[in-house]
Amino acid sequence: MSWASKAFGMGLGLFAVTAVAYAAHPAKAQPGHKPKATKVAVKTKAAKAPAPLLTGRRPPLVATGLKTPALVTSTCSACHGLTGISPLGEFPNLAGQGEPYLVKQIEDFRNHTRADPLAQSIMWGMAAVIPQNKIRAIALYYASQKGAPGQPAPAQLVAAGRTLYFGGEIGKQLPACMACHGSSGRGLLPWFPRLAGQHQAYIVAQLQAFKAQTRTNDPHAIMRTIAAKLTTAQMTALAAFVHTL
Repeated sequence: MSWASKAFGMGLGLFAVTAVAYAAHPAKAQPGHKPKATKVAVKTKAAKAPAPLLTGRRPPLVATGLKTPALVTSTCSACHGLTGISPLGEFPNLAGQGEPYLVKQIEDFRNHTRADPLAQSIMWGMAAVIPQNKIRAIALYYASQKGAPGQPAPAQLVAAGRTLYFGGEIGKQLPACMACHGSSGRGLLPWFPRLAGQHQAYIVAQLQAFKAQTRTNDPHAIMRTIAAKLTTAQMTALAAFVHTL
C-alpha cells in the first residue's frame, strides 16, 4: 500500500473517531438505584420526521428558525458579514462553518490559545466582550447560514492546488488535504473546518501562521506539521483551489 493510501486511510479513521464522538450517549443508571415497576398507559403517536441538521458537515445541533443574535448584528457583521460571508479577504467567511469548530475558535481567542497575528490584533479584544452564554448562539447562527459559493481563480494556480489537495506530495510526506477537509472542502467535524469558498488571503495567512508556529491551536499539531512542509507557492495554489469550491 502506498504512503498516500495510508494517509488517506488515516484521514478516514480520524473522521470515524469524530463521528463516534457525536453519537448519542445513553443515560447511565445510578449505582444501587432500582426503578419501580409501574404500569403505564401507552398512547400511539404518529412518528415525527427528524429536524434537519446544520451544514458544516453535520453538527449535532438542530436549526429551527434561528434569529440573528444581537452581537452578530452589532459587532461580528462588520468583518464577517451579516450572513457570514466577509466582504474583506483578510477576514474569514463563517457561513456554513461547523458549530463545534466556531465555538472552539472563539474560546481559544478568549483564553489566548489561538495567538496568530490577526487573533492578537483583533479577535482577542472582540472575543473578550462576548458573554460565555452567547458563544454557542453566535456559532450556531453562522453555522446555519449558506456557505460562500466558489469563485474563479487563476487556472494554473487552481490546477496545482487541486493536485495537492487531492493527492498530497509523497516526496515530502504531505497528506492529501481532502483526508481531513473532505473532497468538497466542507470539512469534517469537529476539528477540521470548512475551506470551500474561503478567501485566498485568509487561507495563505493561516498556513503561514501555522508554519511560523504563531498559531498553535490545531489538535495534535496536525496543521503545524503539514504547513512546515509547504512552500509559499504551494500555499498560494491551495488557497486558489479551495476558493473555487
